[in-house]
Amino acid sequence: MRALSYGLLLLAATVTGCASTTPTRATADVRDDVRARIGHDLRWDRQTKEDDEAKKAIDALLARELGVDAAVQIALLASPRVRALLEELAIGQADLVQAGLLSNPVFGFGKTAWDGEHIVPNLFASVEQSFLDVVTLPMKKRVAATELEATKLRVAFEVIDLAADVRRAYYEAQAAEQTAAVSTLLNEASQTAAELARRQHAAGNMNDLALSSELALAADQALALRRAVTDAAVARTELDKHMGVWGPRTAWKLPRRLPDLPPEEPSLEHLEARAVGERLDLAAGRRSLQALTSAISLAKTTRWFGKVDVAVEAGRLRETRRYSFGPSVALEIPLFDQRQGAIARLEAMARRTDDELQALAVDVRADVRAGRAKLVAARATVSDYTRTIIPLREDIVRYSQQQYDAMLLGVYQLLQARQAEFTAYTDSIAALRDYWIARSELERIVGSRLTPNNPR
Repeated sequence: MRALSYGLLLLAATVTGCASTTPTRATADVRDDVRARIGHDLRWDRQTKEDDEAKKAIDALLARELGVDAAVQIALLASPRVRALLEELAIGQADLVQAGLLSNPVFGFGKTAWDGEHIVPNLFASVEQSFLDVVTLPMKKRVAATELEATKLRVAFEVIDLAADVRRAYYEAQAAEQTAAVSTLLNEASQTAAELARRQHAAGNMNDLALSSELALAADQALALRRAVTDAAVARTELDKHMGVWGPRTAWKLPRRLPDLPPEEPSLEHLEARAVGERLDLAAGRRSLQALTSAISLAKTTRWFGKVDVAVEAGRLRETRRYSFGPSVALEIPLFDQRQGAIARLEAMARRTDDELQALAVDVRADVRAGRAKLVAARATVSDYTRTIIPLREDIVRYSQQQYDAMLLGVYQLLQARQAEFTAYTDSIAALRDYWIARSELERIVGSRLTPNNPR
């Protein structure tokens, strides 16, 4: 029995090992995945000295004119949502450690209901340990390790998804501020026209209908400016939320103009295959399916063994100070419960996960095609504004100015031409914003950046 006990202890020490509950390795793997796909650093704020350096870096980024990459980097360093995601790694690591631990031995102490022939007094003590745990421990650890791998991939995917949200919020905020600036100019022009109309009406050079038309137009532009300013304020708040900043850190400044179109688009020829092959949520799903397969194998392997408890019992021999030790084994007879329900449940979960993976792959392929179509259409719309609509509106204003100078055109027609030009500018801002949002959405679908220098 002593040999058995020593063997159990040795096996337990071998299979349990010494695992840390701190997910250092898992965090490093997620950081590498995120950096490889979007080029930004990820840090888990654990109130260390290095985290203080990260906070200084955040303040330095906010002190400069805020670019889209800086906004994403700030979110990855400061957002509580990122920290919450990284806690998933700690949970997975804790599950892995727990899966590698044996159940605690059970100490029993009691008194028999009868007088033992050789034991006095009729007291006994025992230590009981589940033998099945020792045997199945490596398989449980393997399942938990696979689940942790799936968790790492899922966390990295959600971090990348959050980065796409930041980029979208950034472009919306930048476009809203640029639109508000154009609306300010448009409103100033309208108010000038209204004031001129009032003077002409007072001098008897304008009828009531023309005056009312100009005043109504000025009032509409004032309302449009108010809406634009409100939209800009709301968009800034949304970007604050996605970056995870508040208080004094919200006093950042954006560039005055949205970036121009890139000279060319990265090749989209193999985009579908790339998304299906590299998206981390798909990879996480494959890992989850692998973990379920291992869990099914474990359940089937142990279904006929049941629970096996090995114990050592001790009692002092009568008329002597010697103690006697004796082994005991308790076997669970799998007569009724052969884990058939648990196995069927695991098999159903595996089939469901496989079906969900196939459905997700179909969705990803369709989303890539739709995202590409939106990107191409958005680029074409921006080109229409920059190459055709804006130049035509500028020509109309220039010709109107020439005719006005030659007293062939009234001042209101000239102002209307300028208002139409401002409206075209506003629409072109919206078109450029939609392009960058479409590009960010396509990057979200593919799961990585689509920079020309990194077409992957």
